Amino acid sequence: MERILRKCKQCGRDIYFEGICVSCRAENERNRILALPQEEIDSAVGRICDEIENTGELDKERDLFGKLLNYRDINTSKIARAAFQKDLFYPCEMYKDAPEDVVKAMLETVKRDDTDSFLASRLLSCLAVYGGEEVFQTFLELEAHPRKWREKLYVNPSSYAAIGGWSYDSGGKFLKTNFDRCYPMVKGTPEEKKRSPVKIGARTGEKCPRCGCEIVNLMEFDGRDPRLDFLGIGGVIKAKCCPNCMEYMNGDFCRYTVDGESEAVFGRDSFMTEDYIGEEGIEELACNSYILGENPVPLRYAADWEGGSSVGGFAFWIQDCAIKNCPDCGKPMKYLAQIQWDTVMDGMEGNAYIEICKDCQVMAVLHQQT
Repeated sequence: MERILRKCKQCGRDIYFEGICVSCRAENERNRILALPQEEIDSAVGRICDEIENTGELDKERDLFGKLLNYRDINTSKIARAAFQKDLFYPCEMYKDAPEDVVKAMLETVKRDDTDSFLASRLLSCLAVYGGEEVFQTFLELEAHPRKWREKLYVNPSSYAAIGGWSYDSGGKFLKTNFDRCYPMVKGTPEEKKRSPVKIGARTGEKCPRCGCEIVNLMEFDGRDPRLDFLGIGGVIKAKCCPNCMEYMNGDFCRYTVDGESEAVFGRDSFMTEDYIGEEGIEELACNSYILGENPVPLRYAADWEGGSSVGGFAFWIQDCAIKNCPDCGKPMKYLAQIQWDTVMDGMEGNAYIEICKDCQVMAVLHQQT
């Protein structure tokens, strides 16, 4: 059957079906959740608790839970108690505001040698989302003195900690791996884009030595804008990479200065020799209309399949949370921003992520997709 090109009835984007595009549907749902009065939110939390209590699962209302958490930053204490009573530990974000007695019970369980390894991994994720000093000290103890269940896990507790936006170095020093503020990237006009302190996909004219694709500044950040004070960069930094190669890499790095200079550092393990993006793709990326939003949003605002692009807060990890270690100092880097590829380039899948080590002036750029 011949595919007929149509236009999204809301934004005018090219689509091949009647109606509105996926991005517009996601935007409409986000706006609906943002407009909910408190009594409807309380009622929705009640339905989520009811499903958990009645079935021992969060299935039917899971999507609603995620949207209420991401867009409205709901208090999850009632949900956490209901989930704990049913031994339900996924999704781990249910335990963000868990009651103290629930947290204490989880800590006691994870410290035991005879705890099932799968349960231990779930508990580590839930405790990481909750955070706090007691959780931090427990993670240090578990890393220094592993329990038997650790033998069947792939990573140390420090990797689970990053799910909650924190970790620690080899000396046990606490480190934040997320920024405590989040701004969305929203559609703007060409004039607004010129003034935006964050830009996506700026052309550089440089060529990738591996595949020949044009290198871009995947994101540019002007830290002198008051909205970006929370980043603590005090100047202009640019995350430079090859957008063609990064889809096939485990992560590349770039070195930057706060006066806008940036140098891509290319790994040697790439098998890429062909430019699949080409001039047309680079031009499409560079011509996107996204600008930094005027106001901060909840930290998990973009931690969703259709969360879009954002600066700060939490990422939506399509695979596993992938906080890189700085190639210079070896410490965990800090998640800085994400780009939802299909909002800036048709045909691209997944998300791009940017991480930063301000001490060493290094950024990492990486890609995930299903």
